[in-house]
Amino acid sequence: MAAFRAVTLAVEESRAERLRKLARIRAGQLLGLLFLIGPFHDLGQASLPAVRLAGVVAALAVFVSLYLALLPPISPIARRGQPATLAGLAALAVSAGLALALGAPGSFAALFIYFVAAAGIVLPVRGAIATIAVTAAAVGGGLAATGSDSSVVWAHVLTILAIGAVMGSLGRHARTISELRAARHELARLAVAEERLRIARDLHDLLGHTLSVIALKSELAAKLVADEPQRAHDELGDVQRVARQALTEVREAVHGYRRLAFSDAVAGARAALSAAGIDVRVQGSAEHLPDEVESVLAWAVREATTNVVRHSGASACAITVAAEGDAVALQVEDDGRSQPASAGGAGLAGLAERARRLHGTLEAGARPEGGFRLRLSVPLRAA
Repeated sequence: MAAFRAVTLAVEESRAERLRKLARIRAGQLLGLLFLIGPFHDLGQASLPAVRLAGVVAALAVFVSLYLALLPPISPIARRGQPATLAGLAALAVSAGLALALGAPGSFAALFIYFVAAAGIVLPVRGAIATIAVTAAAVGGGLAATGSDSSVVWAHVLTILAIGAVMGSLGRHARTISELRAARHELARLAVAEERLRIARDLHDLLGHTLSVIALKSELAAKLVADEPQRAHDELGDVQRVARQALTEVREAVHGYRRLAFSDAVAGARAALSAAGIDVRVQGSAEHLPDEVESVLAWAVREATTNVVRHSGASACAITVAAEGDAVALQVEDDGRSQPASAGGAGLAGLAERARRLHGTLEAGARPEGGFRLRLSVPLRAA
């Protein structure tokens, strides 16, 4: 419940932050629209027929509404993606041009400054550059054709180019930040997924082995309790010890600092195989190896012996560690029946993943002479 409340509070804070950001953007847009006071004043001084005046006002209202809707895009536009954004920009340009076509004063060419500002923000860099250049040329040509002074023409053209360049740069910066945030969220999601896989893999490897030992020793104690009570008592003591050790290992695995020693894995393998009546022979050691290499060898011993106990029906098992040039190899063989491909299941898959992390290889399959072999090779240079 506490976790749920924490998540709820985080979501509410995120929403509140988005609302505050949107409010700041809207305030900035409304402040920028104050520069339309001049064109409004000129419109009031113009002697236009009522119908045309109404048309200009309507076109201006559409322009302002679209401008606010595009920066940032409101939900209906954002959901439809780039086509809806382009349509909104086109409508923005049309409404500005319509106002001028209906007889609005030449100062209404300033609407195209807002248009290039919107285009610079929402369009990709190349599209924004092309739109800004075409708009500047069209506005300059239109003003010159209607008899505007050259200073007025150049003032509008240079203003459009300057505002367009600034807003295009700002738009590119905003998109970069958005992409970085998306990448950060994706990395966080992948990190969480990786941590879940690590915990699942460690718990599988830990519990698969220890539960097998507990089951075998419990069965052995049950058989011995009538004829050899002292030995049965000793076996139950081992069950308690293994259970406590498993609890400690699970806690370490969950907290991410579990590192299995090879000697501990071999000792556990001896106990599990002996309890199952399987003769075990160990040759070689993992002394003086890098911690990462020793750990993956230890996990391999655990996974292999667990599978031998569960699936092989073997009478003997050999565990061999040997150096091979700049690598170390572990081999676990039994003389039982060949295990099915799914015998290891997630365990072999998790072990293969551990090996790949150290640029090692894992091979597991039936031996030609019968039985099953697991072979792990890990380069020492990688660790």
